[in-house]
Amino acid sequence: MTTASESELRELLHDVQVALQDLSDVSLRELEEVVRRLERRDYLVAVFGAFSAGKSSLLNALLGESILAVSPNPTTASVTQLQGADQSGEKIVVTAKTEEELWRDVASAFTALHEYPSGLTEAISRGQALSAKDYPTSLRRHVRFIKAICEGYGEMQGRLGTKWTTTLDELKSFSAIEHYAAYVAKVDVYEDDPWLRKGFIFVDTPGVDSIHRRHTDVAFRYMRHADAVIFVMYYTHAFTQGDRDFLLQLAGVQDVAKTNKLFAVVNAVDLAKSDDEREAVRARVEQELRKLGIRTPRVYEVSAQLGLAARRLQEAPDDEMYVAMARARLQLEGEAPLPEPDALFAASGLRALEDNLTHYVESEGHQLARDMVRRVLQQVKAQIDHLVHDETARQSDDELYRAKRHAELARLGAELTEGRDRDDDRSASLLGQYARDLDELVFHAGERIRLRYRDLFREAFHPGRFRLGRPQEKLREASEELCEALSRQIDIETRTLSLRAVSLAEATVERIVGEWRERFEQHGVQAQSVERFDFSPVVVESVHSSVPADTLRPFYRHFSSSKQFFEEGGQRAMLDESELAVMEDVKAGVARATGDVTEHAVTLLQQAVAGTYNDFLSQLRAVEEAASRPFDARRLEALREAEEYMNKLVGC
Repeated sequence: MTTASESELRELLHDVQVALQDLSDVSLRELEEVVRRLERRDYLVAVFGAFSAGKSSLLNALLGESILAVSPNPTTASVTQLQGADQSGEKIVVTAKTEEELWRDVASAFTALHEYPSGLTEAISRGQALSAKDYPTSLRRHVRFIKAICEGYGEMQGRLGTKWTTTLDELKSFSAIEHYAAYVAKVDVYEDDPWLRKGFIFVDTPGVDSIHRRHTDVAFRYMRHADAVIFVMYYTHAFTQGDRDFLLQLAGVQDVAKTNKLFAVVNAVDLAKSDDEREAVRARVEQELRKLGIRTPRVYEVSAQLGLAARRLQEAPDDEMYVAMARARLQLEGEAPLPEPDALFAASGLRALEDNLTHYVESEGHQLARDMVRRVLQQVKAQIDHLVHDETARQSDDELYRAKRHAELARLGAELTEGRDRDDDRSASLLGQYARDLDELVFHAGERIRLRYRDLFREAFHPGRFRLGRPQEKLREASEELCEALSRQIDIETRTLSLRAVSLAEATVERIVGEWRERFEQHGVQAQSVERFDFSPVVVESVHSSVPADTLRPFYRHFSSSKQFFEEGGQRAMLDESELAVMEDVKAGVARATGDVTEHAVTLLQQAVAGTYNDFLSQLRAVEEAASRPFDARRLEALREAEEYMNKLVGC
């Protein structure tokens, strides 16, 4: 089994199901769940990064084909999922936003402009009158998005909530027109490609600097479920605030899951002016990743365009477009010869990323599959061993065995009932301790934001913002940016806390299960697997907190001029005095955002604990019924055959 493929493991489990199907006392529930998980096994790789960092270019290079169009604008980016073609062949399916999704995006853009239309119809009417020049630079992308929606509404209104199949050329044309692209929620590309045939699914996500907070929810969902995460940064501007927020959230997800699935890519390294500069950028990226909680970062320096050119020139050596692309990336002048495609690909840096990504995803997946199969086979074997023991004891002394067994099982039943009543009480130690643990997690979430406050303040109130324009407008703009950043921090901490709440709850249930398995064994009973409780409703994906920017208004008094503010202590005075007031709002926001999470988590844990005890009681009743049966020679023979069969499987 140590070298078996996943298809061989599925066949093995199917054989076990067939071999044991007539033994009604043997529970195959856990085994059936493992079969289901293996049958739907694929490798999900989510690709993230800021707009224009080169996510689509990197995926095109990995696949060796210009499949993905570069999004014309960060406001219109949608999720694109690439997967292997099925029986229906290669195709592209476009899914438009629903009216509700469109309204959420439009309402969010208007809110950033401090306007609040009552619905989509009013928003379209108002949007037509907007002009980007009437707004500060930081808000103009919201205006551009609204204008694109208004321009395309007449043609796209009838397509809201629908799907349609298209061609690659039509998709690229469609994506290049902003007032059409703004209506797309998702694109599914089904392609016959070596990576995709092996079960890889690549997801090209909206930029981490997207204006739509809905995209943050999408990112959280993918970073949780992906087998691997590729994060792309552009060589000349690695680590925007959007980058940091994303990586901070990913660090929280990885910390809870006890894994490291991040592959950090610095794209366009051919722009480096020297080896020393390139090494300095790499060192800075590694340092920043560690600061954000990525303890052992994997960093890859690549040129996606050079990699794509190399791949295409392997197929068509005289393709002028890709020859020009390769020469530009290598900065070759005049008649300098172009290296062979293999050398170009080596220079692109993609080979190390490809090899390490494939090894990580496949080895992790295979090891997980083997571990699951080994565990479930051991559980089935333990059940059969105990049933053989029971039937053998029944054969040797039928009456004495039954009397002794009933007394022992009655004591175990009384202990179980007492334990269930005790642990169902919210004021008792088990649930009470869980609630206290959650309160402590909430406290630490607020403290982590407090520790980030000063850096976030300085990023919002920076000298460049105050070079042009009226100071009061710039102060308000900086305050809104700071409070938006703090709101995102609350969202990040709330989502991470929800994962920690689930992890704690699952550990609590596992502890109860372990304790009662051991107690069952002390009474001579082999406990079967307990049905897993679903804690996923605790996990929060959509959370949009809000810290009021007006909280900072009383502290504008520390600004009289840019020189006084940045050179004579005004900024420090505003920072010091504002921290307490703003953090009161932040911690109130944390309490609001996490309140429902913690209450829901305690309620679900209470239900899970009760369900676990009831499952054990149900198992105990089945054992009591079995203890009343007379000895069955044919059953014992069948059990011994099953025992021999399982011994061979588990031993191999």
